[in-house]
Amino acid sequence: MKKIFYFLTICSTLSLVSCSDDILDRTPLDEISEPEFWKTTSDLELYANSFYNKLPGWSGVGFGSAQMPDVGTDLGLGTGISSRLDGSQGIPNSGSNSLWSWDEVRQANYFVSNVSKAEGLETEINQFTGEGYFFRAYFYYDLLKKYGDLPIYEAYFDNLDVDQLYQARSPRNEVADFILADLDKAISLLKTKANLSTPRVNKEAALLLKATIALYEGTWEKYHSGTEFGVAGSDGTAFLQEAADAAKELIDGGTRTLNPSYGDLFNQTNLSTNNEIILWREYDYVGLGNSFGNDAQLSWPNNFSYSLDAIKSYLALDGLPIAVSTLTTDDKELANIETNRDPRLAETLMVPGDVTVVNIDGSMLYWEEPTVGQSVGAYESQKYRITTLDPSTNNYSRNTAKILMRYGEALLIYAEAKAELGTITQDDLDITINALRERAGFDFATNATAKLTLSPVTDPNWPDYGHTISPVLQEIRRERVVELMNEGFRLDDLMRWGAHKLFVDKRPKGAYYETLIMDTAANLDSDADGYLDPYAVELVDGYSFNPDRDYLLAIPAEELVLNPNLIQNPGWE
Repeated sequence: MKKIFYFLTICSTLSLVSCSDDILDRTPLDEISEPEFWKTTSDLELYANSFYNKLPGWSGVGFGSAQMPDVGTDLGLGTGISSRLDGSQGIPNSGSNSLWSWDEVRQANYFVSNVSKAEGLETEINQFTGEGYFFRAYFYYDLLKKYGDLPIYEAYFDNLDVDQLYQARSPRNEVADFILADLDKAISLLKTKANLSTPRVNKEAALLLKATIALYEGTWEKYHSGTEFGVAGSDGTAFLQEAADAAKELIDGGTRTLNPSYGDLFNQTNLSTNNEIILWREYDYVGLGNSFGNDAQLSWPNNFSYSLDAIKSYLALDGLPIAVSTLTTDDKELANIETNRDPRLAETLMVPGDVTVVNIDGSMLYWEEPTVGQSVGAYESQKYRITTLDPSTNNYSRNTAKILMRYGEALLIYAEAKAELGTITQDDLDITINALRERAGFDFATNATAKLTLSPVTDPNWPDYGHTISPVLQEIRRERVVELMNEGFRLDDLMRWGAHKLFVDKRPKGAYYETLIMDTAANLDSDADGYLDPYAVELVDGYSFNPDRDYLLAIPAEELVLNPNLIQNPGWE
């Protein structure tokens, strides 16, 4: 039988272990015969470990830069334009050249179909069974976001099963129901994070993933209603209620709490004792070598810049929009831009005087000006920046931790779902949005207006999402933008909200072209108001996203030929 080498890489929550015992000469994981496998919980663990590498992480050492999570959205600028927002991705010819891949689902199905064969402690078998359902849900959700309607494969099958191979796509709401049913099973089987002897997927992670997916599908169906992307007869209410219930169960469980410091969450190499973190990825460059480190620090600013819209999202320190606050705020000089603003801005943006290096001897270097060639909007990220040099290398760390799930997300999901349902109360706001603001550093005793109420002050610059939403929902969405800035949620939010009006026919702008930046880089493009306009040449008429087509990706042409029961997504026919 054909043999392959593969790495099994899990250590800490999603870390990488020493490979001396884990480079195994084994049959492919979806072709293991019963006599050699599926006997013990150790076999289950070995197979389940392979799923963890599928979760997102930083680019490895040697990639030149570690892509920032929100690059290519209206909030995060790269050194080139976003093909997704510009609607320029086209129809791939084959599945190998697309994201239409079912390998992960197939592997998860193989695991779920065989897990009951093992013998051992029931609690251990339940844990690994729960992991199987969790990962199948995770992989299906990734496909749902990209393609909408999907074939539903409930069990492993071989390449001779014609009925399965040529299955048609089921409506997206049925796919979402299938995914959430998997997560209900996972929730019932998985241990809580505290009850795991080694860090693995846990009950809290399954609850949060359920809340995330239900919110996505609920808002998708609500804001795409009446379009070819919507679901006939559904406004998403049922899914929104599921999102609220799952998030509230996680909140009421009391196993996770907010970290006292917002900024300290992101500039770490080890999050194993942080009680806000539900799932994360650890790196060990020194111990395990190049393949187990990342270039997040060595390649700063990682070809990334925040946009002007991102920076304008931050409230004044009194909790009021900067357009109406009486506090003095300045969005034109980097040296002053954080003054009297939401404290999270200072934890997110680099400004003159911020520390860039803490040497081994304790001496420091300070940020003076942006590297505009790599940060085209000149708004460099403070978030994820580890300034203290690694004593083992006397260089920047290559072990920047990657947060995958944290408790703060559950608070935002609960608030948004309740607001969408029209059932949100002041108590709901206090345990979610106001808890996040208080953790961020807003002083409610000094500034009573910093606390969000059911009747927030009107902001004349609220974003126009292309649909009318309540003032409290406007502020909850703002809170989501600020709290989760550059954590990889923005593209999903734009898609599920049907929010193309935010970026179609527009170009994202950067910082005000002040003297500090002019002295660094002369002759840059700027708009009529004096703000950097880095895509002025590439996007003369703004992003060309087609709202009748580009909310979903195209199924590869070859797949449509191979399976005549597949139907192409709207606008791609």
